[in-house]
Amino acid sequence: MSGIMLTRVLAVSTALLAALVIHQYNTINQLRSDVEGARTKALAEARASVADSMEGQGDEVERVMIWLNDFYKSADGLRRPEGLWINGHPDFQGLGVWVFDLYLRRRLKGDTEEQARKAIEAAIRESDEWRVKHASRG
Repeated sequence: MSGIMLTRVLAVSTALLAALVIHQYNTINQLRSDVEGARTKALAEARASVADSMEGQGDEVERVMIWLNDFYKSADGLRRPEGLWINGHPDFQGLGVWVFDLYLRRRLKGDTEEQARKAIEAAIRESDEWRVKHASRG
């Protein structure tokens, strides 16, 4: 009789453990889903925050583009007589890389306008075009 009782206890225990495992599995999947939802929401909120922080920055972006155009023309820069113009059109790649990929990212991370401009200058001085045009400097 005790063998039958032991078998019943083991069967009930096994059923309870199986139910617990299924419950834990479902809970873990729900938590994974919640985490992914929180990540998606946080990313959307972060992007909105960055967009909000850019409000009213048109004057600053204009200043940096004028500065970049002048730097492109300068003897210390890329020595392009047309500045940010290349082959009869704006240098969209230069604007994209220097203003949007570098300058604005640095500003959003806390650099001053001057620090962000210095970062552009340093990066331009590492470019192949700058090296070719300044090869005689040694």
